[in-house]
Amino acid sequence: MQFGISLVVRGNDANAGTFVRMAEVAEEQKWDCLWASDHLIMPEMKTSRYPGRADGELPPDWKRTYYQPFSVLNFLAAHTTRVRLGMSVLILPMRNPIEVSAQVAEMDQLSLGRVNFGVGVGWYREEFEALGYNFTERGRRTNDGLAIIKSLWAQQKTTIDGPYYSFVNAQTGPKPLQSSGPPIYIGGNTPAALSRLAKFGDVWHPYKVSPDALRDSIPVLQAALEKNGRSASNFPIAVKVPLTFQDGPPGKGQCVSEGRPQDIIHGLKRYIENGATEFCFDIMNETRSNALDTMSRFTQEVRPHLQ
Repeated sequence: MQFGISLVVRGNDANAGTFVRMAEVAEEQKWDCLWASDHLIMPEMKTSRYPGRADGELPPDWKRTYYQPFSVLNFLAAHTTRVRLGMSVLILPMRNPIEVSAQVAEMDQLSLGRVNFGVGVGWYREEFEALGYNFTERGRRTNDGLAIIKSLWAQQKTTIDGPYYSFVNAQTGPKPLQSSGPPIYIGGNTPAALSRLAKFGDVWHPYKVSPDALRDSIPVLQAALEKNGRSASNFPIAVKVPLTFQDGPPGKGQCVSEGRPQDIIHGLKRYIENGATEFCFDIMNETRSNALDTMSRFTQEVRPHLQ
């Protein structure tokens, strides 16, 4: 079982000191991965709703400060030696996949092969519009981008004739250090996401899925994998959920990974029983002190009961 935690890359406490201290603690406490989230620009929301908060809004301090994952993770590659560095998730369809393939490959080289490449389609229509991308095409752009990235990583010369990009016998380097490329974590809980996972991904990365919903999704995942000629046996599942220590059990709208230590242990065991092999924890109160306290409490009070 692997455990990772989201870095505080947004808000008032997002700064180099916070990144380094979280990385130091992650190495000391033997966390498996540090994850960085992703947004480029945050226009006023007209129809979009942020799925990570009950009010559907992005906090004002996130709009003022939101570090990009490539900057933070490359910075931390020089400050760490063991912990893996991941994107959870990079919104691929609002970026050029050729640039992304190079950025991820270079990060993998500089970190000596410690990158996890998390990919999602995004939810923020107004962000896509500000960047000049068609929101309704984000699924197709993601699939096309993943095909390009995997081809550029695997082949010395790549030819692409697709709906968005076209080139002949193109070369790029360096290639990733990990022989098959960084593991690709596919975010999303929909049938389209599971189909994308079966074609391109190495790890399923569902967000705030309940233990029961995870269990019910396993047959759909298995069918998608088998349709693409892939084995469904022991397929990795990295669940992304909030981790919140509080005085009482989970309240209305909270996940089973929030509550007292005994609540969190019980909730995480339910995920494990239903197929989870890895966790990526979000911190809901994104301050440096709360992040460090949450990391220590999990290490001392929860993780020993899950080994």
